[in-house]
Amino acid sequence: MLRSLHERKSTNTDEYNSGASNRNWRNLLIHNKLLLFSFIALLTFIYEWFPLYIVPALSVFSWICMMNRKNYLLAQLTAVRGLALGGGGLTLDWSKITMYLGSPLIVPSWALINIAFGFILIIWLIVPIVYGANVRNVQAHPIGGIIFPGLTSMQLVTVFTSFACLPAIFVHTFLFHKSNLWNQFRSRALDNMGNDIHARFMSLYRNVPDWWYCLLFTASLIVICVICNHTGWLKWYLVLLSLFIYILLVLPFGLVASITGQFLQNAPVYYLGVIISQGLSLGKESKQSYTFLTVGYVLFVQTLALVQDMKLGHYLKIGHRPLFIAQCLAGFICSSISVGIQYIYFKIYGFNNEYDSNISIFDYTLLGRSVFKNVSGFLSDANEANRYLLWAFLVGAVLPIPGWLLSRWTRFNCLKHLHWPLILVTISWMPALLSAGALFTWILIGLTVYFTVGKYTWTKRYIYLASGALDVGVNMTQIFVNTLFINQKHSFPVWGRAKINNGWDSCTLALSAKN
Repeated sequence: MLRSLHERKSTNTDEYNSGASNRNWRNLLIHNKLLLFSFIALLTFIYEWFPLYIVPALSVFSWICMMNRKNYLLAQLTAVRGLALGGGGLTLDWSKITMYLGSPLIVPSWALINIAFGFILIIWLIVPIVYGANVRNVQAHPIGGIIFPGLTSMQLVTVFTSFACLPAIFVHTFLFHKSNLWNQFRSRALDNMGNDIHARFMSLYRNVPDWWYCLLFTASLIVICVICNHTGWLKWYLVLLSLFIYILLVLPFGLVASITGQFLQNAPVYYLGVIISQGLSLGKESKQSYTFLTVGYVLFVQTLALVQDMKLGHYLKIGHRPLFIAQCLAGFICSSISVGIQYIYFKIYGFNNEYDSNISIFDYTLLGRSVFKNVSGFLSDANEANRYLLWAFLVGAVLPIPGWLLSRWTRFNCLKHLHWPLILVTISWMPALLSAGALFTWILIGLTVYFTVGKYTWTKRYIYLASGALDVGVNMTQIFVNTLFINQKHSFPVWGRAKINNGWDSCTLALSAKN
């Protein structure tokens, strides 16, 4: 996208200037990337007004369920918030499709196939089996609902996959990437002949000395330890423990994220912090559990974001030192604004805590609000049934091994592309943040593009461009809609059942318990 915005000439000037007969709209759009980008962004901007404001039911389009709204089984199987079986539930809103997984247009084909395989296996096969067997009385709740006090079948399965992802990613990294990691540790120079042309160009810039990073890390560590210990948010040694645990996750998760194109960060990493904080009896003090989770989780996420930005700067040929200074400045500004906004919210609205009267400034963030609701602990004696979910750690550790053995010692070398960590971490977004209909639509778009226009080499540059244009169009629409209408409390007239939105399925039986 950045390249298209800065190009001043057509990518094929000779063909573009060959004659007036070729200068029709089709050729103009193909050969002028900036015009193509603007055209797609404009169309997206216009279309997104419908699912975001005018017809919000498009975000939860359960078209099969609409044929018979009174059929409970049909609603559970085909609705967006059900299983979306056979494509019966679609999400026709690009913002909701890409909210957590990003654009499906830029994901490698083998990663799309892995996610599709995992979706069919886990959501369309295992979840109905768990529901049919009535494990932990899941039939008392809808199959994919998230607003009930007990566990639904989809919640039960996705929590299991979240636990399984952690050992799976370590085992997968060791089996498939240990040689590459070892070689990279042995040779860190950018001018190494084994590196690509980008690395050799970047080797011409002056490197950032290691002591710059060490000084910044040490200063930040001292500040956070002093503040947390002095205010009673968290003991300084628990701050160090949280940082140490999450630092161990950066390398395997970062490696998988760079290969798959998916920023792996959600439930698996979060649940690990929940289990550890409850094991340390921090759940009795909400501010301590929040701080333990936030310190480690934010370190993990921001480290991956930092590396991602550095990779972008690597391809854009931005010098190491200017990039370092820009990242430090951006981090200071963004963190100051974030903390300031949370502090203002607290001063205006106050705080109502069911555990104690103290406050963690992070409680109004998405992470803080999603902290466990049970003081006794998810794996305590009061919740002994949850301990069976710990078998997921063993299952996750075993899953990558058969594929590695078969790909290494048999003719089934295609199994080297079977990526269990990617499958498990993608499913772990469900159902609280990602509905079955949204994930199915995401997979459908990605595979459709790949097996049609995406299989041609010359179209790939335009696919990336289109993906960026779609995101820009959506963001512009959200800014206009929220600023001019939503924040001003100007709602659009209700279209029939379209008022049931806000992430919920317009097919009401999909979220209803069976009578």
